Amino acid sequence: MNIYRLLQVNRMIRSNRLKLLLIFFANLLNRRYYSVRIDPIFACNLRCRMCYFSKSRKSQPKRFTHDELTILSKNLFGNALQVVVGCGAEPTLHTDFAYIVKLAKQQGVPHVGMVTNGQLLKPSDLTTLSDAGLDELTLSVHGVQKQTYEHFMSGASWDKLMVLLNEIKSLKRARQISYAIRINFTANPSNVNELYHFFDVFGLYPISILQIRPIMEIGGEYNELFAEEALHSYNKVVASLKQKSREMGITLLANLQNPGYKKTQSNQVITETYKYVSPYIVVSSDFHWQEENYRSYLNRSGWYISILKKIFLPQRNISLNELAERYGGQYDVF
Repeated sequence: MNIYRLLQVNRMIRSNRLKLLLIFFANLLNRRYYSVRIDPIFACNLRCRMCYFSKSRKSQPKRFTHDELTILSKNLFGNALQVVVGCGAEPTLHTDFAYIVKLAKQQGVPHVGMVTNGQLLKPSDLTTLSDAGLDELTLSVHGVQKQTYEHFMSGASWDKLMVLLNEIKSLKRARQISYAIRINFTANPSNVNELYHFFDVFGLYPISILQIRPIMEIGGEYNELFAEEALHSYNKVVASLKQKSREMGITLLANLQNPGYKKTQSNQVITETYKYVSPYIVVSSDFHWQEENYRSYLNRSGWYISILKKIFLPQRNISLNELAERYGGQYDVF
């Protein structure tokens, strides 16, 4: 399944009410329609300067057990269109990160991904993830040069990243792994111009997707956002990447609609289609995920009446900053 074509279709549908109506019928007909983002442990091995782990948050010891993950997959993944392992924390700190991928595939999830800084991944992990059925591996990379990368990703090693990318390249050539490789780059006024040289460095590797994410205020040590002058540089860089990505057959994701996160939008569609999971909360505090599946919870909680109200009654708009920490904004697909 090409998840990025679905994102393009989503962008083409302008009406949030129509989207909610489609969600209503998808649930009614027991179809897949939401994305699960799971942090199996809320901790990280790095202290990236733009991330809350660098300043405002500390790692927490609680983690899902092996058996809890099995139960979770049975009760939540059944209607998931996508499962992504890693959403703000580092999943490779949990010994069962590949097991979650396997569980999602056993539940028939069409698209399963993992987001990681890659610093703890071993060559054997790369093949294990492929055997488990991984569709996409996303690497967080916030610098094109060694100095910038290691500055913003405090605790990371550029040399380790290069070793990992070369291992991925070798395994791809040998057809031992088949999943797509995606790079997530959080751009800020200090590193954005390095992106002009992105393909000079990373074009040597089998990358299929590049996401450019403008910096957000989420409590990190570095929080210099894009002002108007810097946004001009950001837009020029994205235009350059758009052209080069097209030439190389790479899917580019970039926030051009609202890179400063100043506009507002309804959060209703995001709430219905993105389900966040961690050892501290599974979607909602009143979802008893160890005893019931998600469809049963929706029936019990009066979801059908609630979503019909969202479709037919006016809803408030909220700032994207309220959604930024969990969902990361909206992106154009090129």
